[in-house]
Amino acid sequence: MRKIRYITGRGGDATGGLSAHLETLTEDYGALAVNHAFLQQSFLDQVSTVRKFCITEHCNIIACSYGAYLLLHSLIDQPPISARVMLLSPVLGQVAFEEAELVPITAHEKALKTAILDGRLGRPKYLEIVTGEKDEICDAALAVETGEKLGVEVNVLRSERHLVTPSKVAIAVSTFLHLE
Repeated sequence: MRKIRYITGRGGDATGGLSAHLETLTEDYGALAVNHAFLQQSFLDQVSTVRKFCITEHCNIIACSYGAYLLLHSLIDQPPISARVMLLSPVLGQVAFEEAELVPITAHEKALKTAILDGRLGRPKYLEIVTGEKDEICDAALAVETGEKLGVEVNVLRSERHLVTPSKVAIAVSTFLHLE
């Protein structure tokens, strides 16, 4: 049976949207909502919560936006994990367009960049990045650069923004889940 774990983006809902779709794909499903209550924790507690959530052996993890950023931080200086991971429109520390609203993350951005450069991420069994060409949060060029540094596949979806069209998300998820 396919295990799926989902981490929403900032303010995300673990009951609707992509979460509702993912839940229909397996009987072994879990979601972590990066909602207002979750965000009341300190950054380090958020990272710890994500790390504990992702301990599940041999699962597929889909992490969106700020949830992906937390997931990457949870892998710093950790042993490799047996999960397959898709980062969807991940926050990687740099905002592509100034008008995008994002809580400042610069204090932790340097730690992530350094860990990536130094090869200190406990790599998943499989990792891919999916983002929009015009994503105002996940700069597509930074996503490609990060993918090259990590040696992972990056899929830049033409004409898509941060909130990727649901039909294109469904295709990306379907492709990801059938790579096994």
